[in-house]
Amino acid sequence: MQEQTQVHQELKEREDVEKELGLVKGWIQDTRGLLLSPTADLDSLLQELEVCRNIRQSVERMTELQQSKYQDLQSGLPSEISMQLAEVALALGSAEDQVQAREREVQQTRDVKEDFSSRLQDIEAKLKSISDKLEDKAADMKEAKEETKALCEECESCGCSLAELGVAVQEFGEQNPLLCKQLGDAVAKLAEVQLHTVRITNLESLMKKFILGWIEKAEALISGNIIWNSASQLQEQIRAHQSLLRECRGLHGDLEVMGEREGQLADVLKTEGWSQQVKHLSRCTEELQQSAKTRLQSLQDAAKDVLRLEAEVKNLHAAVDQIQVTLASPDLNKLSLREQLTQRQHLLVEMESFKQQVVAVQRCQSALRLPEEVVASLPICRTAQTLQQEASQLQHTTIQQCNILQVTWEASGS
Repeated sequence: MQEQTQVHQELKEREDVEKELGLVKGWIQDTRGLLLSPTADLDSLLQELEVCRNIRQSVERMTELQQSKYQDLQSGLPSEISMQLAEVALALGSAEDQVQAREREVQQTRDVKEDFSSRLQDIEAKLKSISDKLEDKAADMKEAKEETKALCEECESCGCSLAELGVAVQEFGEQNPLLCKQLGDAVAKLAEVQLHTVRITNLESLMKKFILGWIEKAEALISGNIIWNSASQLQEQIRAHQSLLRECRGLHGDLEVMGEREGQLADVLKTEGWSQQVKHLSRCTEELQQSAKTRLQSLQDAAKDVLRLEAEVKNLHAAVDQIQVTLASPDLNKLSLREQLTQRQHLLVEMESFKQQVVAVQRCQSALRLPEEVVASLPICRTAQTLQQEASQLQHTTIQQCNILQVTWEASGS
């Protein structure tokens, strides 16, 4: 009977141990869930860390009691209980390490958030200061320009600070996506304020730096004479005009916006006749744009024609050079009179193609869409004229040589 009671008591104690270990395992699972939560706060983690340490101590005491109990019974600790105790102890140690790591991470996050918040407040204060300064209107354009330039520089400084902060938030976001979104939203909102401030302060500066700068560049390009020369030099001028026209595409839209934002300009300048200035700039850019388009078309037509002429001249040049090289060859003079005569007669047949090539060159020259006064002085036209003369002279000389060789050969043969 006593034995039976001891067995029941042993089973009851084992059941209590397993139940307590089951509760510990459940707590470990809950703690892992907390660690995975992005919203876990520092206080909760510190509390969990304290609980973890207490439970770990309880499990260690339980292990000691069980080991002591079975030593008294002169028996070893049952393997199933020993394994569960070891498993729970190991899991508790791991959980404590994870909670400590998460605690450090949250503390670091809190420090970073405080630093970011402080920097955001500093930028916000600077932007408010700029907005306050914008309420003080200047009396004339020069004064407004100087004040606006200073405010632009302050805005740019705020923009740089925001950009640096944005990069830092993105880098930090790899570790804490949720906080990154919160800080990112704050940075984006402040960036919007900064951008609005920049738009207002930069309006007059934009007109001076961009539109008037384009007009100055356009006037310099269009007032200069076109250099009628080789196709490659014409292409350089074509690219300059194309670049100018590309820059002009956004000008008309900017001018329209300026006209619509006369009220915004009044925030920094007491102005009259702003719309007349915008209209004048619009008219000026339109006229310059049209002139640039006309010049560009002329350049493109000329480049196409000159390129075609250069190709025909190149072909004629190659043909003339080939005949000259053959006639000047020492090997030709080593041949017999009959062979020299035959060779030159073959060359004369080849020279018949000169006529077609010369006609092609002349046709290209006639089709040149260039001012008449520059055609004669165009280097490629002078080269073409020289080649035509060389081709004619070469043909004439070869005919004379053939006649002499014919007479000499007949005389020697007779």
